[in-house]
Amino acid sequence: MSDQAAGLREWAAKRTDNVEGEQLPATTSKSVVVLGLPGAAQPQTELASQVFVRWAEAGKKWVGDPASWHIIAASPDYDNLSELAQIHARWAIWIADDINGFYRAYEALKAVAAAGPRRVIALHPPIASRQGLLGNLQQVARNYLGIDLILFKG
Repeated sequence: MSDQAAGLREWAAKRTDNVEGEQLPATTSKSVVVLGLPGAAQPQTELASQVFVRWAEAGKKWVGDPASWHIIAASPDYDNLSELAQIHARWAIWIADDINGFYRAYEALKAVAAAGPRRVIALHPPIASRQGLLGNLQQVARNYLGIDLILFKG
């Protein structure tokens, strides 16, 4: 049996921008498929864009120019998520901090798991505690869905 984490360690060794114990790959494409945004219209993709702005302002060099990111909003029940996974390497879920945020994020993670990606960025408004909602989702993603949910500071 192979060491499943070996590929992740090799990939992480190539990056220099720390991400709470994880790192984001450098690619030429700056597109990201985002599941779980409250709708798929332009104003909702702005929510995701604001997170990239916040990270850039916090010094995350890998973000570069936040305006250069192409946000592709998709619904967790979209029939062709697996086709999107073949085209786009970067995936994210929107995590709202409201009463149903965990449920919607979990549904988005299940859809991502079915589509194939195994590394997903957590996009969210500023949330006070990483130990609650975000930590619980990260644990569920890892333990039950085989997904590495990447949490960034900032």
